[in-house]
Amino acid sequence: MTQSTRRAPARELIEAAHSFPGEYTIKAFGPATDAFRNDIAAAVYSVLGERFSASERMGSKRTSMCITLSLQAQVVDEVLQSYDRLLDVANLKMIL
Repeated sequence: MTQSTRRAPARELIEAAHSFPGEYTIKAFGPATDAFRNDIAAAVYSVLGERFSASERMGSKRTSMCITLSLQAQVVDEVLQSYDRLLDVANLKMIL
């Protein structure tokens, strides 16, 4: 079950569904702007450095986007810290 909230999933849920070190995916939704794109990348970079990749998909009207982040997390705390930083990004509409 996917949780669509403005907060991170519980530590217990993450640990039950994922093993670390390993890949963890987060989707961030917001406006289709360079500022949003850069802020999302900077938030994750501040936790993981270069241990993530990002891809994006534009909304049908090209005014919004979904950025899919593939984190290469060593421990669950890195995932939780990434959520914390992402939730501070201006104009974040939803996170999955």
